[in-house]
Amino acid sequence: MDDEKKNENEYPENIGIEEAVSEEKGGESPEDAGGREPSVKKKVASGTAWLFIEKTSISIFEFAAAWVLARFFLDPKDYALVGICAILIAFANIFSQGSFNVALIRKKTLNEKDAPTVFWLSLGVSAVLYAGLFFIAPLISSVYGKPELTGIMRILGLSLIFDALVTVQTALTTREMKFKRIFIKTAVAALVSGACGIVFAATGFGVYALVIQAVAMSFTGALVLFIITPWKPSFKFSAASLREMGEFGISMFTSNVLNSAYSNALPLMMEKIYAPNTLGFYNKAKTIPTKIGEAIGSTLSGVAFPSLSTYQSDPEKAKAVLRKFISVSSFVMFAAMAGLFAVSEPLILFIYSDKWAGSIAFMRFICVTCAFLPIDSANLQAIKAFGKGNTYLVLEIIKNFLGIVTVAGAMIFTRGFGWSLYAVLGIQIAVSVICVFINAFPNRKLIGYSTKELLQDTLPQFILAAVMCAAVWAVSLPGLASWLTLLIQLPLGVLIYVGGALLFKMKSMRELLEFAKNYKKSKKQK
Repeated sequence: MDDEKKNENEYPENIGIEEAVSEEKGGESPEDAGGREPSVKKKVASGTAWLFIEKTSISIFEFAAAWVLARFFLDPKDYALVGICAILIAFANIFSQGSFNVALIRKKTLNEKDAPTVFWLSLGVSAVLYAGLFFIAPLISSVYGKPELTGIMRILGLSLIFDALVTVQTALTTREMKFKRIFIKTAVAALVSGACGIVFAATGFGVYALVIQAVAMSFTGALVLFIITPWKPSFKFSAASLREMGEFGISMFTSNVLNSAYSNALPLMMEKIYAPNTLGFYNKAKTIPTKIGEAIGSTLSGVAFPSLSTYQSDPEKAKAVLRKFISVSSFVMFAAMAGLFAVSEPLILFIYSDKWAGSIAFMRFICVTCAFLPIDSANLQAIKAFGKGNTYLVLEIIKNFLGIVTVAGAMIFTRGFGWSLYAVLGIQIAVSVICVFINAFPNRKLIGYSTKELLQDTLPQFILAAVMCAAVWAVSLPGLASWLTLLIQLPLGVLIYVGGALLFKMKSMRELLEFAKNYKKSKKQK
């Protein structure tokens, strides 16, 4: 009983993320067993580093290209047109993937038919979906009253097929935590697609520069990953493999459909219900927060799922890993989103010019929502890693029902008011906070991770981030030039947050430093 009480209130401070997953029962590590395979510790350290390098560097490449296009060549109208098509294609892509790629990652042992079965299924479904989008494109154009959507949809839809070609390669790379391949693939694709977008925009292709950029990204990425990944598809297909992975895969698929439907319903309605080009402003406002969110959240969650899957039979070790992931990711993410919230106005005006001022308020709402994504993601990774696909599905049903009802209610009761859209976005923020606790609830029973422990792991950095945000935002009140405001705000934010973390000896700061130190050690041992 005493041990249980201790575990409810704290977790070992001397166990870093890597240490938590490198321990084996009896204290024997793979290296101690004769070095037959790389340790999970090294895989996590190396995998996390490569994922972070990939996400941050690629985000810089993509942002540079997006900045040139948005500031010098394109308008909110162009981004609104592509945004409508991109949402529909992303939704179709869920059906193409079918979540069998996730089942490939978590299945303990793969046979020779599992991977090719998923490959041919994904490719076949993507071809059917593309044909469907091709023929309904004129209908979508008529719904929005925008004839340009027909051509955009038919060209942009090709990315469905290109993405399906490397569904298995991506899953196997993630399973093995060999994220250097993903980095190479994404880096090449980002450079090629960014160059294509800028060249076509500069030569007068208008909105089609964005379309070509997106298709080039998918095609180049698929080509590179197909070449550098050892696995190649064979002409094998097994109904037995589908059935074996089906229960988990179908649950995940249904969950992804519900989540995507809720997440994308509002953006799709923006262009129909609210002012013209609203979706263009909204999509541009999402660019920086989501790129930062991907660099931080996807880095840790991408490593969390395969590493947590390694310890499906050891809840205590899985809990230690999960707490470290949540503590470190929330420490970084809260700082990034709070800082971005505070500097959103001078940042958008300085980077994109006054024509994108309509994105400022949207960026602030999005920052608050994105701040909680790593916590949500980490908790869900644990549920997936333990094979609780049905639990995952139930959570998605509850969350999306709550979101749809509240957002629809806000739209109905506030329609006609100038602040209607902001009220809807505010409701989405409230739902996202509630969902943090909904996602965490199953892990109380699964691995013994209580709500109290979750607050211990996240609340200190949240309070520090809020204080930093208020101080940095206050700098913008005098109305200084955008560049000067940013010049003061950025170092001030870093000073307050890092200084506060060191002053109060925050656990999450120590864990982040421990991780960096352990990664350096793992590099020296190679």
